[in-house]
Amino acid sequence: MYSCILVGYDGSEASRLAIEKAVGLARRLGAKLVIATVVPPPTVFLGELLIPEVTELSEIEKPARERLGKLVKEIREAAGLENVESALLVGDPAEELVNFAEASGCDLIVVGRRGRGGLERLILGSVSSKIVSISHRVDVLVVESSSAKKN
Repeated sequence: MYSCILVGYDGSEASRLAIEKAVGLARRLGAKLVIATVVPPPTVFLGELLIPEVTELSEIEKPARERLGKLVKEIREAAGLENVESALLVGDPAEELVNFAEASGCDLIVVGRRGRGGLERLILGSVSSKIVSISHRVDVLVVESSSAKKN
């Protein structure tokens, strides 16, 4: 059914639950699992302007790569999955995850939903909702953070 599963990871509990769901699917289906973290490009606010920061992107990428490496190792050991890779992406989380999935031949994107309230969701938006709305060639599975209580 699915041969390559991309799961978005941002360190939140919701993304941890998404990883658990994706690991289970990858194990059952014999699918490749790719764990991706998206870091925003460095920016700074000056008054009402948003200006790219001169900060080296590598300063942001290094700790993210280290966390991803540890996570991949943990999954390989704990879940017994060998075909696990990581990807570090830079930009808008929803757009980068969808673009990566399409370019890499992944046929399922798994993400967690944090369960923000109405006003917070309206102001901040929802990465999972945006992924669902812009992904036209890749299936999307949104793991609700409340689903952990049901399992």
